[in-house]
Amino acid sequence: MNQENSQIVSNLEEAETALRQEMAERPDSVATYNNLALVLRQLGRQAEAEQLLRQALKLRPDLADIYTNLALVLSDLQRSAEAEAAIGEALKLQPENAKALYFHGCFLLSNDRLAQAQAKLEKAASLDPEFADAHFALCDVLFRQARFLEAESALQRGIGLGPDRIDGHLRLGDVHCATGKLAAAEEAFNHALAMNPDSAEAHCGLGNVAQRRMDLVEADAQFRLALAKRPVFFEASRGLGITLIDRGHFFESEATLRQALSIRPDDALTQDALKFVLARKMDTDRAGLQTDARTLVSQCLPASDLGKAGERS
Repeated sequence: MNQENSQIVSNLEEAETALRQEMAERPDSVATYNNLALVLRQLGRQAEAEQLLRQALKLRPDLADIYTNLALVLSDLQRSAEAEAAIGEALKLQPENAKALYFHGCFLLSNDRLAQAQAKLEKAASLDPEFADAHFALCDVLFRQARFLEAESALQRGIGLGPDRIDGHLRLGDVHCATGKLAAAEEAFNHALAMNPDSAEAHCGLGNVAQRRMDLVEADAQFRLALAKRPVFFEASRGLGITLIDRGHFFESEATLRQALSIRPDDALTQDALKFVLARKMDTDRAGLQTDARTLVSQCLPASDLGKAGERS
């Protein structure tokens, strides 16, 4: 654990101690239950956070924000149906609660219900035009629908509200890469890297740009840097695997592609790339099995999990 993370944990533990003392002194304080639950969630203690939020709802079942926070905890616990039900209760109480609409949109997006997600996020952004996360999430929905110009517009609104947020610049690089504006994509990823030199996503994005330019040595280097900083990283593993095919390094490519598939077994592009490698290994003498990057790299691969709205790792 690095020094910065250690300090964050220390601060959260101090907050927990203070809130528990406050709860002992004021056992009927809904705000204290709610705030302690939020601290415990950040500490990774979701089961305890759930109990506290349910206690808060017993005291005040009319508070939409507590239902929203409960939905987040339930989502962390992979209890999607219960999470969506909780956010539904929040919206029954406050149909125009921008925060609840935003999180409902994120849940819908994570379940590939894109049209419904778009409607919720557009409403959240219209109710609270300065809600940067709503604009970012709307960008993700539009990107998933290949509506890149609209995605960029939503994203620029979000970046205008949060220019110091690295996730906005990473998204911008992905959007530019998808539309073939490689110089602009490179600029966005380098900007993100300047904000955080340890950003695995920024290195992956630069790898994607280099791959599109067929600068395979640079792509290889950037994907490896991304994986050094985050070893379990689907997009970087897939990008490196395909780059290794283009470089003729089939044995290493197989291992890297299998690593990617261990993270996302159903990814069609990675499956096709692995099939190519296995065929090439089985019959290296057969003509016509030379790689063609235009076949395997048919689109720019996102540097980050664009389309997985909500909290980013």
